[in-house]
Amino acid sequence: MAQHKVVYVIDDDEIFHFIVKKMFGLQGWDVSVNSFLSAEDAIEDLNDFAARRLPCLIILDMNMQRMNGWDFIEAFRKLKTKLTQDVPIIMCSSSMNIQDMEKVERTPELMAYITKPLDKHKMKVIEEYL
Repeated sequence: MAQHKVVYVIDDDEIFHFIVKKMFGLQGWDVSVNSFLSAEDAIEDLNDFAARRLPCLIILDMNMQRMNGWDFIEAFRKLKTKLTQDVPIIMCSSSMNIQDMEKVERTPELMAYITKPLDKHKMKVIEEYL
């Protein structure tokens, strides 16, 4: 039997979390969404992941208070060596900034860059990494 999958959504916008859960539900995916309103909480959770399963995917907002998406990547790199598997990250942002997109391409941890709002096409991108 296939293992139930967990996706981490890291975004300081509660409405975005609601939308992601709705969209995942509409796709009929057997996936739990763990919501984190701050990158710090997600890093803390990944740090003591030993008690639980790792997420199969992280959907990460770029612009957040205190610790932003890029800061999260830095912190994630430090703890990545402790993780038992690779965890792909998709950066999700309302920014259409070309510098941001180029930076994503230079960041090996990031598999893709999708812009808000989510739609069926962007859900296909997410599905590739589930």
